[in-house]
Amino acid sequence: MRNNNRKVVIKLSNRNLKSNRMRNIFAVGAITLTCILFTVLSSIGVGMIQVSQEQIMREVGGKFHASLEGTLKEEMESITEDPRVKEFSWNIYVGHVENILKRNGEIRYTSSKKELENSFISLKEGKMPKNEDDIIIDTFILDELKLPHELGVKVPLTFYFQGEKIEKTFKVCGWYEGDGVSHASQLYISKNYWKKLKGDKTGNDFKEWARKHPEDSNVGVYTVGLFFDSTKNIESTVQSIIKDAGYEPGGQVKDSVNWAYIQNRAEKVEPGTLFLMAGALAVIILTGYLIIYNIFQISILQDIRFYALLKTIGTTKKQIKFLIRRQAFLLSLAGIPIGLAVGYGISKVLFPAALSMLDFKDMEISLHFHPAIVLFAAGFSLFTVAVSCRRPGKIAGSVSPVEAVRYTERGKKRKKAKKTESGAKIHAMALSNLGRNKKKTVFAILSMSLSVVLLSMVLTAMGSFQLDSYLKSRLLGDLTAANINYTSSSRSSDFTVEADYVDMLDSQPGILSRSEMWTNSGLDCVYLGEKEQMKYQELDDKGLLRKGNEINAAVLNKRLDSGLMPGNRYAYNEALLMNLKIMEGELDIEKFRQGGYVLATSFLGNKTVSLYEPGDKVTLGFITDKSVPREIKNEDGQQIDVIYENQRMLQYEVMAVIEVPSSMDKRIYNVDGVDFVLPMEDMKENTLNPTRFAVSYELEKDAIINFEAAAKNYTENVNPYMGYLSKRQLKEEFSGLLSGISVLGIVMSGVIAFIGILNFINSTITGIFSRKQEFAVLCSIGMTKEQLKKMLLVEGLYYVLIASGISVVLGSALSWAVLRALNQFILFFDYQYNPWAFLIMIPIFTTIACVVPVVGFTRVGRESIVERLRNTQS
Repeated sequence: MRNNNRKVVIKLSNRNLKSNRMRNIFAVGAITLTCILFTVLSSIGVGMIQVSQEQIMREVGGKFHASLEGTLKEEMESITEDPRVKEFSWNIYVGHVENILKRNGEIRYTSSKKELENSFISLKEGKMPKNEDDIIIDTFILDELKLPHELGVKVPLTFYFQGEKIEKTFKVCGWYEGDGVSHASQLYISKNYWKKLKGDKTGNDFKEWARKHPEDSNVGVYTVGLFFDSTKNIESTVQSIIKDAGYEPGGQVKDSVNWAYIQNRAEKVEPGTLFLMAGALAVIILTGYLIIYNIFQISILQDIRFYALLKTIGTTKKQIKFLIRRQAFLLSLAGIPIGLAVGYGISKVLFPAALSMLDFKDMEISLHFHPAIVLFAAGFSLFTVAVSCRRPGKIAGSVSPVEAVRYTERGKKRKKAKKTESGAKIHAMALSNLGRNKKKTVFAILSMSLSVVLLSMVLTAMGSFQLDSYLKSRLLGDLTAANINYTSSSRSSDFTVEADYVDMLDSQPGILSRSEMWTNSGLDCVYLGEKEQMKYQELDDKGLLRKGNEINAAVLNKRLDSGLMPGNRYAYNEALLMNLKIMEGELDIEKFRQGGYVLATSFLGNKTVSLYEPGDKVTLGFITDKSVPREIKNEDGQQIDVIYENQRMLQYEVMAVIEVPSSMDKRIYNVDGVDFVLPMEDMKENTLNPTRFAVSYELEKDAIINFEAAAKNYTENVNPYMGYLSKRQLKEEFSGLLSGISVLGIVMSGVIAFIGILNFINSTITGIFSRKQEFAVLCSIGMTKEQLKKMLLVEGLYYVLIASGISVVLGSALSWAVLRALNQFILFFDYQYNPWAFLIMIPIFTTIACVVPVVGFTRVGRESIVERLRNTQS
């Protein structure tokens, strides 16, 4: 027979809430803490994704979801008519500025203000170009030309347009702050000047020109940025739109995806890494779960007699569960909004402060309210509350009235405390108490441990961003002198460092050591043996050759048909050889110096594999005065490459397979090729025109500033084609990034540590209040208050001892597993063990274990033994 007493249950729920104010405060506090944890983590997560995306967008050059390159006007119009394209903007590439050396300057035409906005260009002054000599320019170009940042300034520029050299003086109609993140400065000309330049040429004319002159592949045609409703499945979306418009993706219409959007990059993350990330998230969620579960578990046990009495008057198990769930929901209505507000407030205040220290000073990003923050934080908090009160509700609904009257927190069976002539030992009683309710003990210890584990992971992550790794990847020593094709961006194959420049630097005081890096012209070839030819074919069959564009693929195929392979050659001072990363084999410098050995890099295809193994023989060709150039032509009879025949052939043995740091190569890579490191004497003796492409200097600290000033003076006033990289400058550049990461890490660490501390206090005090009857009974049989306090103190210390052991083991293991996985795809991240989480939290927990039980019991002990026994049995 069913009864409808839902209103009575609701009234009971409300009155029980009112009568348990202290319990409610603890429960709301636990829910609030959990929500703060989720809110701060999600806020900072969303904010860092936003920063990361915009940083990458600036590198890519636009906010667009996908882009079309080398597109004709009719192709653009047909594709952008698709309803899935919600917005688009375009520009036409005109040419490259030749008289700017320290910065890439790209001249473009667009009539769309939206194109400037999508390219992160915000004019400080001015308007869109209108007259024939109008131009929009950035501060980098103006600074290099030593011109003021003003409208109307005359700007002389030189560029090539379809093979014709053009020198023209423009007038600044608008200027904007240059973006150091972007690889190039964008200069925009007017429609009138573009019409004059192109004349009566059509898009097909420009494409035909580009086919014969690949260096002008995008000149005169449209580059289109596309925006869709969603950033999900961008690649399949843009390819589907191109097909529906009647074109072949990657063929007639070239498309690419803006890899700034995290969804598309996440699809390429390895399953193992995703699993580790999911594990880290599970630890965070479990931490929140345990915070709330402990409070509800203790609360239910404290009120167990109340629920038993309800059962005696006919309340069903289901109604008791409903009563508990309802109370939890009402407490969540109070705790979650507070947690959201406090957590978001913490993030909102500290996030911009952290960004100001990052190397994102031009990005003007603040933490914006995002629905994902509320959905994640509130959703997970509510889910955690629902799950946390499930088990306590089951206990309350299952206990019988008779059991409830004599209910204690004991388990199935437990060992008796050892007795002596003076009675049970305090430490034995304390340890025995931990076993009375094993589940409660386990959850309490885990809630403490996991907060320390989370803190360990955050602090370890902070310490794993390595400034030294960053600096070594950019340059060796304190200053590296080189050609601007090495220090900025490569515009030609000339990497020669002027002898006068090096002599001037060599004459400066304070040099501790210097090292030289040498290379060849790049036209020397490797003669492929039968084994290597078969390996190439195998890689081609597996689709592991990149080949690149159509012209590169044709060049590669022609070279392979001739049994030749391109490859850079390098030679270094012995001190620099130690910086090479050995992948296979061993590097014996003394043996290497004697000659007959080379070091080979891995194969640079779609996947890193080794074409050579240690011990393999390799035949290298060296161009000599007697070598004869042979043109390689395509099907149309146009020259696409040159191979020198009759090269001097020398055989070497591969000593080791290596990886050359980017600070030691000339930043030119042979697609589907292998580079070699030769002994210095072999490079100079056998190469026709060996090139010293960089000189690295180790300096005394007091000499660094003057040495750098001398290099700056020479590169600005003597020979602008010479450049330099300074560790001091790079350190300043990256120290801001590390400071920002540290601030974010400290914020997260502080929140996690605070939550762990309050959770321990919360659990300890609530546990003391729930055991008032037990303490009264112990006092009634002769146990003193001092002995009770000592027992509680020892219990707390046992909790800390066990939790500390778990924290150290689990925290160290998880930090190692999760953070080492980040080494693969976070630049300048190198896992470094960090024990500070344990050194900080364990003493704090120990202090709490000593202080809180004493304070809590002092409050409980204010009531007489008779009052406590009467209250618990009434």
